[in-house]
Amino acid sequence: MRDSLNERGFALWPDALGPAEVETLASRPAVNDSTEDDAGDRDLLREPWCGELAAALRERLSGAGLLAADAVAVQCTLFRKSAGRNWKVTLHQDLSIPVAARVDDARLSAWSRKQGGAFVQPPPELLERLLAVRLHLDDCGAGDGPLRVVPGSHRHGRLDADAAAALRAAQGETACTARRGDLLIMRPLLLHASSKATRPEGRRRVLHFLYGPREPGYALHWSLAI
Repeated sequence: MRDSLNERGFALWPDALGPAEVETLASRPAVNDSTEDDAGDRDLLREPWCGELAAALRERLSGAGLLAADAVAVQCTLFRKSAGRNWKVTLHQDLSIPVAARVDDARLSAWSRKQGGAFVQPPPELLERLLAVRLHLDDCGAGDGPLRVVPGSHRHGRLDADAAAALRAAQGETACTARRGDLLIMRPLLLHASSKATRPEGRRRVLHFLYGPREPGYALHWSLAI
């Protein structure tokens, strides 16, 4: 997994969580949206159960040599794709991070607010130190709108739209299908996209954790760190 993460920018950890643990997570009210009235939540890390899960995953990732021992979880986003809430995502990199407050530094750009919190795009040097961990709460096959990634693209720094498209054309895409309980581990600078689900009866719920260094630098502070 470590070699795949370094070289390709992503790795799959099969069966990282057992069926009973996944079922408990999937049945939590914040996750189990029976009315299908929204597509997710980017602020789940403030939930005690989610913080405990983030800490447990950090220990396992660190023990496997995939994450620095002093790393912290800084965000957990729930993505919930279903027949009622179906969407596609164009090719992109994850460039924004959640921080406590705005800082006056020319190296920081694209300040925004989401769900009341501050977000910013830091230099690539910080983005390269981040790790995204996607816990699948449902099976995600080819018809469920899985992530499609461009292997190795995380090594090219921040890319504009033309460069991203050219890299995809040259290197192709890989569909990251997964089973319930699998972890998809990836670098945020990895180019990725997803299509709408084509299997109407399907459902795809993913807990997307973001880990980073305890001190992000640039006079920034995380909005939450666990």
